[in-house]
Amino acid sequence: MSDSSARFSQLTRPRLDRHSDERHREEWLPEIWELADTKVLRMDGGKAPIAEVRDADSSELRPELALTAAKGTLPENALYLGEIISGSTGESSDGSSSPGTHVVALRFDPESPQNSQTPENIHWQSMRQVGHVLSALHADLLTHAAALTAWHSAATFCPVCGGTTEVRGSGWSRVCTQCERTQFPRTDPAVITAVVDQQDRLLLGSAVAWDPRRFSTFAGFVEAGESLEDAIVREVQEEAGVTVESVEYIGSQAWPFPRSLMLGFLAHTSAVQATADEEEIREVRWFTRKSLHDDVVSGAVVLPPRSAVSHALITHWYGTALPDGPATSDPAPAGRAQSA
Repeated sequence: MSDSSARFSQLTRPRLDRHSDERHREEWLPEIWELADTKVLRMDGGKAPIAEVRDADSSELRPELALTAAKGTLPENALYLGEIISGSTGESSDGSSSPGTHVVALRFDPESPQNSQTPENIHWQSMRQVGHVLSALHADLLTHAAALTAWHSAATFCPVCGGTTEVRGSGWSRVCTQCERTQFPRTDPAVITAVVDQQDRLLLGSAVAWDPRRFSTFAGFVEAGESLEDAIVREVQEEAGVTVESVEYIGSQAWPFPRSLMLGFLAHTSAVQATADEEEIREVRWFTRKSLHDDVVSGAVVLPPRSAVSHALITHWYGTALPDGPATSDPAPAGRAQSA
């Protein structure tokens, strides 16, 4: 399997059974909470507790989610994430991520004694900060928890009548106390595409909000009534002045900032010239494989983190693992769909 194929396999391989049928029973979550091996992932505004543990094989420190045991009575802010599937990789150092383990997320409650007793060796970090170095399983857990808790924070009132809503379905729905309308977690589709020309060069752009060295693929949210293909054509034309003539679907990735689904494509064009819009995109540039390699190694160009689907799209075009550049303190891009 090629590096690019392996990367997209990692993005799509299921590691959690969400028990979509069972979790809607009122008794489901209380029963899961009482199981001896159920684990808890606390969440605070998109951040999770991260511990540095020593790898048994390499003796190097690596980050992992600090999962704790479910204790006491079931909290009202509990949200079911899923049961770890047999064969999932990335067990915790203490074995708390073994197949068959159920994981429940707890949204931050400032009055809960659990949130005032964080050990000194625990650091609260977001998916952007730590996702690229977590195991695939722990990255999945954090992605699910971040997306679900963000939706609950924004769905406390009914969009129809304005009434307050209450949690149902083990955290996977909310019901209005006035009109009884049921809401479910939202996912906002966004397209992200690597653009290649007839010479098999790759077009990348650097957003105005980023460090000038950082380049990525082109992306944007799908507008109402728009197809994915139309969204790609529109975004690339708007941001780079290039007309896309054909597209092929490559893979997708959940991107919980706060609830996006990134749908990755490879777009083809016969255009030779590309022009940045200078509003969102500062600069666009065509790369050959050699020029991209040389610029990344020298530090002249910084690519998206390895946890992002944009990195996987670039790798797909490149044909093998991308080189590492010099260490940089440039933060991961934020604030728009292209950040993926």
